[in-house]
Amino acid sequence: MAQIRCGTKISWPTSDSSCSNLIKHASNCIRKQSETQKNHTLGGLGITGTGSIDPKEVPQLCPIWCAEAAWPFLALVDASHKKLLHPTVLKNLPTKKAVLKDIHLLYSAIQDSYQFTLQEHKGALYLGVDAWQSPNGFDILGIVIYQLKEETDKSELEAMPLDFIQLSQRHTGKYLAQTIRLVVEKFGIQNQVRVVVSIRFTFGCFQA
Repeated sequence: MAQIRCGTKISWPTSDSSCSNLIKHASNCIRKQSETQKNHTLGGLGITGTGSIDPKEVPQLCPIWCAEAAWPFLALVDASHKKLLHPTVLKNLPTKKAVLKDIHLLYSAIQDSYQFTLQEHKGALYLGVDAWQSPNGFDILGIVIYQLKEETDKSELEAMPLDFIQLSQRHTGKYLAQTIRLVVEKFGIQNQVRVVVSIRFTFGCFQA
């Protein structure tokens, strides 16, 4: 049978003439409803900017937050950072491996769109490259693309990370030039790149 207050179905064998199950459930139901009425959200009290948090959105927003702000994945599990997070966010935080995988998926998803945008750009493109060693010992080459902002009259450069490559050989000028060439050809901008700038390397074998 269904309880009138909450509609929950209660098992009541026909051989049992007592109302103990129904009474027990009714008392628990009343207690839960009373606790719910005592709890108020900040939004319900008139405090704005505290919208409800959807647990399903937390694993989706964390990779975007890390990617846009260039925060390391360790920031998600940092003890001092966790103290600032909402309990719902804490409960649904993704793992570092999950964030890494999702960022790769995001990057793959926007590659085609970004490739078209770069090819449609009128004017020269400039590359900035640098290499560093990650904490786990991998040598990474980062390639950033610069272009003049089209919506302003001032000569301002707009920067956008183009790609990050794990280096597998000695950092010779020839190897680095070949690596960069593969990236610019992947995006179809080999005829638009005018200058390659690097603090640490000299590209004697590279012709843009």
